[in-house]
Amino acid sequence: MKKTLITIILMTLIPSAYSTEKLDIIAGPEIDNCWRNNADRGKASECLHVLSDKSNKEMDELIAKTVRQIKENNSGPVYKGEDPQQTIGDVFSNLFLNSQNSWKEYRKNLCLGVGSQIGEDAYDYWPYIYQCQINLNKRHVEEIKMIRADEK
Repeated sequence: MKKTLITIILMTLIPSAYSTEKLDIIAGPEIDNCWRNNADRGKASECLHVLSDKSNKEMDELIAKTVRQIKENNSGPVYKGEDPQQTIGDVFSNLFLNSQNSWKEYRKNLCLGVGSQIGEDAYDYWPYIYQCQINLNKRHVEEIKMIRADEK
């Protein structure tokens, strides 16, 4: 009995590290709230579209802010660089920006693929794409924060 009780207590103290791995890429609080708060399916889809656009805009703003921070915090010259005006921040920010453009293409294609699993003619095709984009944006924000571009 004591072992069972201790096991139960320990399991409640363990963080739910596995829960995010089990989430579906087309599931999330945004799609749940839009469907719950809008009886009309068209309005629910519009609701999710607005949230997806907002999420994409916030991602673009974070990318632009990170580019600025990279340039500000890496002002030294490029070692053995051909252009004496070019800084480490210029090189890093260009590579970062290129990677973000590639990531946006990845996000678009992955979410189109995920949405297509129910068929392009299905009524709920776009809401799944919107939720997928929101979910990928949330995770990508954490990746960008790992760069720590805001630290000097």
